[in-house]
Amino acid sequence: MRIFFITTKLNFSTSGGSVEEFDLMIRTLGELGNEVSVITTFSDLNDIKEPLPYKLIEEQIDSAHLLGIQKGIYKILKKYEKDADFFHVDGHIFLYGAGFYRKTGGLCPVSALFNRELSCWTKNVSSFFSVHNKNYYSIIKEKLRWYVEKYLMIPFAKGIDIFLYTNPFLESAYKRFGLNKSNQPLITGDPIDYGRIRKENNITDTSYLEKGLQNRPITLYYSSRMAPGKGFDLLIKAFSEIKNKEKYRLILGGDGPEKENIERMVRDLDLDRFVEFPGWVKKEEVFEFYKKADIFIQARWRSELTSVSLSYALAFGLPSILPGGGGLSWVAGPSALYFEDNNHIDLADKIEKLGDSDELRRNLSMSCSERLSEDEMNHRWQVSRWNNAMKNLLNDIKKDY
Repeated sequence: MRIFFITTKLNFSTSGGSVEEFDLMIRTLGELGNEVSVITTFSDLNDIKEPLPYKLIEEQIDSAHLLGIQKGIYKILKKYEKDADFFHVDGHIFLYGAGFYRKTGGLCPVSALFNRELSCWTKNVSSFFSVHNKNYYSIIKEKLRWYVEKYLMIPFAKGIDIFLYTNPFLESAYKRFGLNKSNQPLITGDPIDYGRIRKENNITDTSYLEKGLQNRPITLYYSSRMAPGKGFDLLIKAFSEIKNKEKYRLILGGDGPEKENIERMVRDLDLDRFVEFPGWVKKEEVFEFYKKADIFIQARWRSELTSVSLSYALAFGLPSILPGGGGLSWVAGPSALYFEDNNHIDLADKIEKLGDSDELRRNLSMSCSERLSEDEMNHRWQVSRWNNAMKNLLNDIKKDY
């Protein structure tokens, strides 16, 4: 198949994990015998360090506004529809323009991957940091956009042919917003090459057990962009409730708009001697922290989303502590302890429970390998399912003609 994979940018330097995940999807589609071309729509943001094994077409959508972006993707789809057998787009960004393209007679079928929330949904906030009050104009504007997207624009998005979601909680969230069709969507997980990560870092099923769990202090680790809703504040508040803090070292990696608030919170709670802030570091250095850590903790995130930070913890066999009942729990499965979402007292209890039991940490570490051995965590198996779905749809279209 001639597949045109359309995404906002390929920035391998400063973007999050999505760019590397997309790159893996594209490479795997090529390995399965497809001719894959990639179109970037905000190409001035591209940052590519090495030659790509696929064709790159740099387009530029000039607008950063919702309707302008949808108009821009519609024009790109029309421009390349005769050269493609299938289009694939970033779902949460291009869903309306891509669906409108198909509903108004667009010739080429479209698949879309949804790995994030819509921008009109409830904003991410941190539990213990103050939120600036919005003026009435902003409140009305946000509510109006929510209603416009849900009731006027979502019907167009239903024109997309194949829906991919990273986890079932995200699928349910979009369904509640009105994006549902009779055809079954694909739950793909996050396309990560766990095997390569483990091999390059010499990680085996028993690496965690062999490094010596009796060492003190026990290292608690979390690294992510320090942005609202990422749970740094909740983790720090929970750590302040732990009775025997001398047993632990808390490493908080990353950088972002809330870093100053996070560092101030640590000082205000008199936790400086227990907490380290390595800041933003290269991925190779991040992986070294995963190797040295005893417990990974992601205290909060949107319940419908997954996390590349957690995926790396799985790859390194790290037992985790996570909020229960959402996308994070779907990824981790039996390899984590779960606490009541947004309950810092329960989180503190879980830290002490896991910190006090070498056996429990060993068992959860072994569960990481068990989880990674399942098909739904295998990127090649997932991309093959998607590839077959596209082929089957094309065959059905040909039969109709």
